[in-house]
Amino acid sequence: MAKCKHCSAPLPTKSIICEYCGVRNDIELHNKNIGVKLPKSKRTCPDCLIYLDSIDVGKNSRFIIEKCSRCYGLFFDNHELERLIEQSVGKSYWIDYHKLHSLLQYPLHKDMVVYRRCPVCNKMMHRKNYAKRSGVIMDYCADHGVWLDAGELKQIQEWTKLGGKQNAVKDELDRKHRHNRAREIKRASSSRNRHYEPFSLDEPMRLDDIFDTLSSIFSFK
Repeated sequence: MAKCKHCSAPLPTKSIICEYCGVRNDIELHNKNIGVKLPKSKRTCPDCLIYLDSIDVGKNSRFIIEKCSRCYGLFFDNHELERLIEQSVGKSYWIDYHKLHSLLQYPLHKDMVVYRRCPVCNKMMHRKNYAKRSGVIMDYCADHGVWLDAGELKQIQEWTKLGGKQNAVKDELDRKHRHNRAREIKRASSSRNRHYEPFSLDEPMRLDDIFDTLSSIFSFK
């Protein structure tokens, strides 16, 4: 079990806050030490307003992301988050439905509705559920990248490892199939109704039309 960096008390697996001293602990990328001293980023944390650290998380080549030394939030340029997930988790070929349900019921990070500014352009970022099903509501700027709070990267990694992406794709395909099937049934029903409508009640009928209709029903000669 991990220990609190401040008081050395046992740190529960699904917690980033020490229950004894209340200090927030880094549970993501804490073992990613910088081989050489990298300069501070010119970008600032949208919460703490301090300059972000530049961290090299690459295995075989340099892969630099930015991290706040105070709140441990992470900023990824466009496409960097997917690249990191692919490197750290890889592809999952099975779906653990039970554990996925538990992860979504008891997330590592409880989202708070806070709108933040992009560390690059300072414009207000949007909020989006990662992969539409993960339960991680990340802040994103369409032009520059995404911001994750402490705990959210680890939850995305666990969700991916348990087959979350495959389950999301399966759910989306099932949803589209049900939608297309409902449209086909509605179209077929509408076509049948057109065949069985002898006249429209919204339009006045001529006397000849009424006589012809009654004749066809009662076989008047």
